[in-house]
Amino acid sequence: MAPTFAVVRLHGTEVGALYYDRGGTWFEYNDDLLSHDHRVLGQVFEDDPHTVRSAKTGLPAWFANLLPEGELRHQIIREMGGGNVSDYRLLLRLGSDLPGAVTVEADQEPDDSADAPAAEPAADHALRYSLAGMQLKYSIHSSRLTAPVSGEDSWWVAKLPDRTLTKLAENEYFTMRWLATAGFDVPRVQLAPATSVGGLPADALGDDDLVYLVERFDRIPGGRVHSEDFAQLANVWPHQKYGEFGATYSTMGAVILHLTGNGGFEAFLSRLVAAVIVGNVDAHLKNWAIYYPDGRTPTLAPVYDFHSLTVYQRFRYTPLALALPGERMPSRVDPSHLADLAREAGASPSLAAETVAATVSRLRQAWSGDLLAQAHEWYPTLAAHYESRLHGLPLARAT
Repeated sequence: MAPTFAVVRLHGTEVGALYYDRGGTWFEYNDDLLSHDHRVLGQVFEDDPHTVRSAKTGLPAWFANLLPEGELRHQIIREMGGGNVSDYRLLLRLGSDLPGAVTVEADQEPDDSADAPAAEPAADHALRYSLAGMQLKYSIHSSRLTAPVSGEDSWWVAKLPDRTLTKLAENEYFTMRWLATAGFDVPRVQLAPATSVGGLPADALGDDDLVYLVERFDRIPGGRVHSEDFAQLANVWPHQKYGEFGATYSTMGAVILHLTGNGGFEAFLSRLVAAVIVGNVDAHLKNWAIYYPDGRTPTLAPVYDFHSLTVYQRFRYTPLALALPGERMPSRVDPSHLADLAREAGASPSLAAETVAATVSRLRQAWSGDLLAQAHEWYPTLAAHYESRLHGLPLARAT
């Protein structure tokens, strides 16, 4: 069988070709970095545009990170008819609506029935088996909603309830509202009855279920905004998102400081503080992203996939997804660990101290009033958990 290829486009402009042959793939990037029309596909291509990136099975790492994981992947393959579906063919099926502004299109799909998908290597992080594909989620246009956002030209991610984690939709909704009230860059969020969201699989929902809706930051009226997650920035495969290759929050901070300056680094520190206080112990590489609103300038993307896991007993003592300097347990993190992170990343430790104090103060002020009252009404266990962490964690007490 002769190799086949797919055209890779960014904002509709061809930037390379992805080749497939007997289960393996390779990508040849051909955009002109010096052109005034050049836009950033990924930092790895900016740094080294001439290297051919390949994989003996599956996809090169940057493209592998465009694919869904876990149960969502299984659901899509079932809708494709089941069986062995290669990563390449799955990418082609999803190629017109991938994250960011990249598309991958081919004239025909290969006969890959003999090419089984690459197995994901195991890892020892406590969340890998419990949280891979935690929630089924779908991209929904506002025209398919009868919730209050209906009628706007916007795109939303609809996350279905998780049957193993109680009130996960409410959990993420109130957490994101809390962060928005505290001044974080958070997309619009909604809780909506499942019956108000058209096109969701009926067999996965009950009549009384709530669906969590969050607006997509990579879709704007009339166009797309390109983005890449930190697994793509690091050029590692999805199964390495918990730092198996050595990534830490310090190395992530160094990249953010280099790409976005002090403003992005301060926002990163604030989110880490919030992650510790909230108990978001799943803030791995794929739950952070850079986006390019003007096509070229890297900016820390808005907050997404942010919720408490420590509210659930089985995750109460789970370590952070990546390490801070000298510590990985949220219950032992204090301001000195963030100061050490800043120092390792090349930033000012005093900046970290100021950012930590300001962030904790903002979070305390925001967790009040109508938001707190609604959280107590809808999810009292979560409300009590947050109040306990705001008063009991070393990171919160020290500021």
